[in-house]
Amino acid sequence: MDIAKIGTFIKTQRADLNMTQKELAEKIGCTNKAVSRWETGKGLPDMSFIIPLSEALNISVNELLAGEKIIPDMQETVEIKTVNEIVKKNDETIISMMHETNKTVKRHTNSFLKLFILLCLQIFVLFIYPNFIPDTFEPLVSMIFLSAVIYAVVGFSKTQLKWLFPIAVILLFFGANPFDMSGDGLIVFVVGLYFAAGAYVIIAVCTLIDFLIKKLRSKIR
Repeated sequence: MDIAKIGTFIKTQRADLNMTQKELAEKIGCTNKAVSRWETGKGLPDMSFIIPLSEALNISVNELLAGEKIIPDMQETVEIKTVNEIVKKNDETIISMMHETNKTVKRHTNSFLKLFILLCLQIFVLFIYPNFIPDTFEPLVSMIFLSAVIYAVVGFSKTQLKWLFPIAVILLFFGANPFDMSGDGLIVFVVGLYFAAGAYVIIAVCTLIDFLIKKLRSKIR
């Protein structure tokens, strides 16, 4: 996608319609600075402005994204009207797909960040937190309890990435004593398997509970 070409095309179409940058901005609901950025090739219109901008410039979304006229000017006939309707439907489909793609990317990004934060909490609970526990408390019990809370939060998350979380837990323990399968190293690895197995059980139970709650809500509605 040639940003500079699209910017020049926007500027040309605006000039052909005898509109100033301010008038175009007011027409589509943005700032004249934004229009200036588009026309100078310093950025592309946001998804929410694609259709309003193409309508304001009397062009299709395909033409806007291509940075040039696709359908030549000719006497409007029934055939051309049909083509225009098809193009308009295609424009709407393209915008819808772009919106869905953006939503999917944002959803996966947010899910990844949440799981990363929970993984950091898991690291704190397993390797840092025990050093701050008073002698009156049992470190292993506290670690198990806090880990179970973390796994429950992971289990109720909407992303499928949550099923990789227990594997990350195993890798955490393995990283503590890499390639040491004797003595303390073996014990640490076995404990890691224990925590990972518990994570899978809790995540599965919470996923099932979440599924049943959704089913119950749908029946009530």
